[in-house]
Amino acid sequence: MDWIPFAEGRYGIERAFLVRRAAPVGVALEEAVLEVAEGRGGRRTLSGRGRLRPLLLVELLEEADELDLWLDLGEGFKYRLPAPRIQSGKVFSPGTSSFLQFLPSRPWEPVGDPEFESFVSGLRLLAEPPPRP
Repeated sequence: MDWIPFAEGRYGIERAFLVRRAAPVGVALEEAVLEVAEGRGGRRTLSGRGRLRPLLLVELLEEADELDLWLDLGEGFKYRLPAPRIQSGKVFSPGTSSFLQFLPSRPWEPVGDPEFESFVSGLRLLAEPPPRP
């Protein structure tokens, strides 16, 4: 059974969070987009991208290697993508964003709206320190 419930196309993601699996600490992705394409044998494939500050990703990975991606595609369409394969730009200038691309390593898990909101309300988002004067 195909686990991707969307037709081929590009979908805006309302909210996306890359999160440490062991603790509710994460980084928000900006301008996140999900792409569904038809792959070999007519099976749908999923990929996506979003912008973030690479220094925050480095900080996130300093404490844990196991990350999950929480995705909000609108009411009734919320998912946890366990252990996505990620690639990010290598720009480390403070305040500079780069694109992060993600691919599933296994099917995502649907999450109910209340569960998603509860998770997000307990999430601590990493932020860059203010610039020094």
